[in-house]
Amino acid sequence: MKPELYTRENIHTFEFPSTPDGDYARHYLLPIIMNGAEKYIANIYNAQLMIAKIGETIIPITISDFHPNNSYTCSPYSHYVSYGGFEEVKHLNNPPVEALIKLVMYPIAWYFRRTELDKVVYVNNWLLSTNLYPQITATQLELLSEALPGWFPDRVVVFRSVDVKKNPLVYEVLQKQNYEMVLSRQVWYMYPAEAMRTRQYKEDVRVLRNHGYEVVEGKDLSDEELARALHLYNLLYLEKYSYYNPQFTFEFMKLARDEETLHLRALKRDGQINAVMGFFIRNGAMTQPLFGYDTSLPQEEGLYRLLTLITLQEGLKQNLLVHASGGVGPFKMNRGGKRIIEYNAVFTKHLPRKRQMPWKLIKKIGEFAIPVFEKNNF
Repeated sequence: MKPELYTRENIHTFEFPSTPDGDYARHYLLPIIMNGAEKYIANIYNAQLMIAKIGETIIPITISDFHPNNSYTCSPYSHYVSYGGFEEVKHLNNPPVEALIKLVMYPIAWYFRRTELDKVVYVNNWLLSTNLYPQITATQLELLSEALPGWFPDRVVVFRSVDVKKNPLVYEVLQKQNYEMVLSRQVWYMYPAEAMRTRQYKEDVRVLRNHGYEVVEGKDLSDEELARALHLYNLLYLEKYSYYNPQFTFEFMKLARDEETLHLRALKRDGQINAVMGFFIRNGAMTQPLFGYDTSLPQEEGLYRLLTLITLQEGLKQNLLVHASGGVGPFKMNRGGKRIIEYNAVFTKHLPRKRQMPWKLIKKIGEFAIPVFEKNNF
């Protein structure tokens, strides 16, 4: 069982496995490989998507180089510096501390650019905020982790979205393979059966009933409504949070609707879509990379809570664990959410010391940051 690597040049020789994961990869990854990532996610620059195949398991891989406006999903610089270092600190609500952190970040940012932090190969990178792992064995992981430095001898190897809750095998095997676990973010898992027993869940059901919203499935959305759904995502994830989040295009939305690369659900009232979510399922879990609502409407509308309610109902219906991504910690805790630290698993031992040092620094900073994350329930 030798790992195989496929790029745009030889993807025509690739036979996708006849499995749910294989079908999903064909519908989602193949268009991006053939047409380029920017057609679907506007702020993916200097990146190339590839596929690694080990047995029947498919793992998407990206290589990228520095661009100041890159999405954090393909750029460690955007993740740790532009987004995490300069934008996320505002959530501390402590101006003196924020100013101090930003002052420290300027020389670190210069150092990271000088030491080519963005010269990486990201593994299991679907170019989304959360990357669920398929079923994979220890042997497959070992073979893949051993092949990657040979395929990409000048790049740091980074497995995205590793945690001990949903993928403990990945965590354990990569640690044994001398990967360093470097803080990525704090994420939340929600158990729908537990959530529905909370007072907040019952209140959310009441709000949905009283506000008169109809839940519309993706296949029933017109192009005009699809454009509206994209606008709602932009209002929340780009304008309210950060432009380093994935900037989906209308082509991405059409792919999601027409090929069901995302299962779309929209809240519609009086003929207008006011909120939207899109999820995918892998290996017993679901996650929602598309989430958005009309932020100009009164907070009493409770659109975020209604989208979360729909998410939990979908998870309950299909007996899935809900990966609720990061942020809004107190809200998720009130609905039974459990926090967990997510890591980037990083391998640098095949590279010169100069290239290893920035990741050692990030790991050390992360060790100090984890208690702060947990205290503030980010």
